[in-house]
Order: sequence, then structure tokens, then C-alpha cells
Amino acid sequence: MSDMSEQSVEIASSQLGTKDFWDQRYELELKNFKQHGDEGEVWFGTSSETRIVKYLIDSKTGKDAKILDLGCGNGSVLRKLRSKGFQSLKGVDYCQKAVDLSAAASKAEREEEEDEELVDIEFEQLDITTPPADFFSSKFDVILDKGTWDAMSLSDEREARLKAYLGFLDNGLSAGGRFVIFSCNFTFDEMCSQFGGGGGSTSLEIVCEVPASHSFSFGGKQGVTSTGAVFRKKTL
Repeated sequence: MSDMSEQSVEIASSQLGTKDFWDQRYELELKNFKQHGDEGEVWFGTSSETRIVKYLIDSKTGKDAKILDLGCGNGSVLRKLRSKGFQSLKGVDYCQKAVDLSAAASKAEREEEEDEELVDIEFEQLDITTPPADFFSSKFDVILDKGTWDAMSLSDEREARLKAYLGFLDNGLSAGGRFVIFSCNFTFDEMCSQFGGGGGSTSLEIVCEVPASHSFSFGGKQGVTSTGAVFRKKTL
């Protein structure tokens, strides 16, 4: 975990790493949805969701693959996957109001589309650092993270959180299952170090970087708003 110790110097803790912040945020967003139909902010914007969907389709992920979104927020990426025909979708968030918002937005979309082929998306309140053992009675083929580790890492407890996160992935992924993560805090190499474990200290191995569809230029250098990486659970 030496790499995380180095990261702890570079990235300061923040209120974004606290549950109180997100509870208050999603309470407001749920209220706005009920009153105005506003689904709230799409974390990292729609471009990152487009990259996730494109990667899964381009990599020929089966439409029956079991997909889990960690820190699902308003459930937007899962609804996009549903619109592309994916059939087994689940989102978890440690904020109950986020779960309520996701479920309400998903239901409203089904009613508006009047499409019987749109499957129900399952949403559940869950703290991934302390999941109940029975949560892992079923494994997932794909686990998604779009900014959840970013928020979790903004804490003085980030090393313990990373250890718990890696344990969740190990228990939750099927053999050969993929972990797709997007971050605006960490580079591709840093995520490889954290989740790939330098080649042997975790059950994950790096697959690829998810290419950006757009980039920006600042100070003569090219950059992207978020970095995407794909890992695979090693098979014995």
C-alpha cells in the first residue's frame, strides 16, 4: 500500500468524502425530481457514460451479463445500458435518497417510454466497505465505478477504504469478470497501481484504458476530463 501513502500526501481529505455531504445532496435532488422532474447531476457528465456504454458494446459484452454500478447516484448510466438492451442491471449507493431517486427516475422512464421490453433495474442501499455476506451469493460479470472511488478516496481513511473496496471486488466479481472505473482524481498508472496491485497483490489485472472521445488543451498539453480503466478478475 505504499503507493496509497504517497497519494495521501497529494490528495487532501474533503467533505465530498463524507456521507453527510451526499445524504444532503441527494435529499435535495430527490426533492427536485419529485417537484420538477429534474433527475439531477450526471456525475462526470454524459460523455463518460457514453464511453462506458461504448466500451461494453465494443467488447461484445453479453446483453445478459450481470452488471453492478457502485455509487449509482441517479441511476443514469444503468438506464442508458437498459436502453441498449442489457437485461441484468443493479445499482447500489450508500445514500438511501440516491437509491430512492434512481428507482423513481427508472420507473418514470419506463412509464414514459411505454416499452414493455425495458427491464426493471434493481436498486439497493449498501455501504460497500461493510457489505453483508449474503450480498455475494450472486456474482457480477461487470462492476462499474464512475467517481465513487474518487469520493471515497477524499478521506483520511482512504487506505482502509481501498482495502475494503478491493475485498468487495474480489468477492463480487465472477472469475474473469471486469471492473470498469472512471476517475478525475487519478491517472491511469495510479489506478493500475491501486487496483492492479503491481502484478500480484490483488485479484485484478489490467485489461486496457478506455479511450476518450474528446480531449482539451491547456498550457499546450492535451488532457481529458476523466480517465477510464478496465481490470479483470484473474482466473485460477
